[in-house]
Amino acid sequence: MAKVLSSRSSTSPRYVPILTEGGEKKAGEKTNPFRWMIEGFSTLLNQTAETHSSGNFSACGFTWKLELEIKSSGEDAEKSLSLCLFSVEASSSTGSVVKAIYKLLMYDQLYGEHIQKEGECYFHGTSQYGLCCMVPLKKFNDPKSGLLVNDCCIFGAEVMEAFACKLGREGVSECLSLKKEITPQTYTWVIKNFSKLSAKQDSEVFTSGGYKWRIQLYPNASPYTNFLAMFLILDTSVALPSKTRAYVDYSLCLVDQIDGKHKKLSVQRQFSSDGVGWGWHKFLEWKDMQNPSRGFLRNDTCIVEASVAVLGEVSIT
Repeated sequence: MAKVLSSRSSTSPRYVPILTEGGEKKAGEKTNPFRWMIEGFSTLLNQTAETHSSGNFSACGFTWKLELEIKSSGEDAEKSLSLCLFSVEASSSTGSVVKAIYKLLMYDQLYGEHIQKEGECYFHGTSQYGLCCMVPLKKFNDPKSGLLVNDCCIFGAEVMEAFACKLGREGVSECLSLKKEITPQTYTWVIKNFSKLSAKQDSEVFTSGGYKWRIQLYPNASPYTNFLAMFLILDTSVALPSKTRAYVDYSLCLVDQIDGKHKKLSVQRQFSSDGVGWGWHKFLEWKDMQNPSRGFLRNDTCIVEASVAVLGEVSIT
């Protein structure tokens, strides 16, 4: 008689629609179940570590291991014992995706009424664990359960089928690869003798996210008359491949030097190496720029700040 308990995790829904299962099995022959015996189980309960692992084992051409976790969900909550299957391939390579159909077992050594969980999972770089077989620790320790006999217990896993899956990327026109660690950089540009400017102005080059940038400003200058126009430009010295773009979150800020009521606009854009920038041709009306009560001009000095964070790269296929 099988007792089926609820699982801790399930198939990752964002992978199911894009996986192709047409590949061949790595191993078509049935693999014998893996059994993991622990003698002196009570010793684990006195350890600070909550998770304990078996050694690696092979099944259906892939490498696996079992992980046993003893934990409680809160200070007063009852402890539970959970058994999970772990994919070694999925943890070692984010590009590896494995689909497996398998069973997890906690063996009843007295009555043969084993606790088991059966299902199928996709194992990949962000989900190396599959379904979970769980039982309350109090029940597990109960001598009448047959799960723990003479301080000895046996766990098992049977991988019945396993496939190497491919991500279905055919027909993809554009791929956005985001960074895990993002460090925004802020550049401050102080412009003196602002009233004497009559043409486009470029700031010094600054670096953010491995790229070089500059601010471009039009002070009531053609073709953006009656406005202050500002843009962020990817410096043309950057050797960015023609089919690659930088995906950037940035803001441009005109500093109010009196009341701190700054004029700030933010947006996310893709930048390429063709030198074309992104920004606002009507960032601020020129009459507001010249208004002394606004604080954007003080002692004929203007201060502009740019905050730039490179979120990732876009590849055009």
